[in-house]
Amino acid sequence: MSYTIVGHRGVAGHYPENTQVSVQAAIDMGLQWIEVDVQPTKDNILVIFHDHKINRCSNGQGRVDELTYEQLNQNDFGAWFDTRFSHEKIMTLSQLLTLAADHQLRLNLEIKIDRHDPKLVVDLLAQQLITSPLKPDDILLSSFSHDVIRYAAQQCAQYKLGVLTERLTNKDRKLLDEVNAFSCNVNYRWLKERHLHELHQAGREVWCYTVNQPETFALLDQVDGVFSDFPERFFA
Repeated sequence: MSYTIVGHRGVAGHYPENTQVSVQAAIDMGLQWIEVDVQPTKDNILVIFHDHKINRCSNGQGRVDELTYEQLNQNDFGAWFDTRFSHEKIMTLSQLLTLAADHQLRLNLEIKIDRHDPKLVVDLLAQQLITSPLKPDDILLSSFSHDVIRYAAQQCAQYKLGVLTERLTNKDRKLLDEVNAFSCNVNYRWLKERHLHELHQAGREVWCYTVNQPETFALLDQVDGVFSDFPERFFA
């Protein structure tokens, strides 16, 4: 197997996404990489959470950026998935970095932007990564936001960058070159073989999301990484 298997939000097919129990499942499975989502709370604590509202993945309501970490921590982030995971708390980036370092786990941190100031979010991230127990080679920073990627290239220059996109566009191509990105992280459903070859010729890795049925992805053996909610399906 020539490609890297990346646990999507931990092991989101079997555990509540972006929680400690989901990350621990990836560790127990022997995965080397996971992808998680990062965004700030009202009091500028970076937490691991995908949606901008907590309604879907907790027993609470409201926007992450309108709630303090203390307020968020009063909610249950596991029971929505299964009552076995009741009392699972929202995880901070600090907690995740420590857990990952303890288990030699590498992280793709997707920086989530909605109505946030991209510079503020990247600055918060840069400040935290300075004291991270993980080495820069163990972290890939990615985002759909081109502003975030550009600013991360300045503030987090020692870290690998991944440009996230649904399908490769000319704007993506320009950004990949501008920041000398490590990878293009693209929706596997829209990946064309000619684009794959183009990216490889430019020295980029190609990581594809979210591949839950390996047999349906014709280009699987040609890409460099795949994100999956069900990583175990790639070991069969």
